[in-house]
Amino acid sequence: MKFQSHKYLVLACLVFISLPGVSEDQAWFRMIGYSEDGAFAAWQMGGIQDGSGFQWIDLEILSTESSQRVDRYYHVWDDYVDELPGEADLASSEAEILELCRKYDIEPGTYDPPLVYHPLTDLGADGDSVSFCLETYSPRYCSDEIILTISLLPAEIEMEEGYPDWFPSPVTPVLHVLQDSTSSLFFSEEASPQLYTMDFDYNIAAVYRNPAMDNSLLVVLHSTRPGFEGPDGRFRVVCGSI
Repeated sequence: MKFQSHKYLVLACLVFISLPGVSEDQAWFRMIGYSEDGAFAAWQMGGIQDGSGFQWIDLEILSTESSQRVDRYYHVWDDYVDELPGEADLASSEAEILELCRKYDIEPGTYDPPLVYHPLTDLGADGDSVSFCLETYSPRYCSDEIILTISLLPAEIEMEEGYPDWFPSPVTPVLHVLQDSTSSLFFSEEASPQLYTMDFDYNIAAVYRNPAMDNSLLVVLHSTRPGFEGPDGRFRVVCGSI
């Protein structure tokens, strides 16, 4: 099943964050879609900055082969506090988002339902490991089990001056896949991209299957980093093959 509607991309998400904020900042996540050949994926997060109260959105275009960001749209509505931006502002951002997505042949809504989905409200989820299958043929008949696990390694970076010493040290995620009793590396990196160098915790939030590449998966990670008034919740997306 495909979800094709892309109207009000910005407005639909901002409605959920136009509520009284707390001192810490938790972003929301939204999957956008894939390019027709599956080479690129787009996803979005946003929220309310814990210091200023400004609303923001951040859209990333990701290479599904390398897990590297190839393009980005980031915007802060610094003229609005405790209210939605005006229609003209929303329309302008929506137009820029659609233009950027279509530059990479990404039509919003071109993705299947997630194989795994654990929002932050799911207090019973084990964020270190998820078990799933690629196909379900009937309630009692599905394809082979796949187990995806995450571990954290100290990030090999030079700590930025002023990094709060009451927060844990930054880490980098490593993901493995266990399938048919065989474990294989799904994702690792020599160094975290600049945007994620301060993240000090990760767990698995969701898994999507690439609709154009059967063995390619996209994994959404909850992440945590130092914020203005406490830890901030963010998201990171990585890709790999099984």
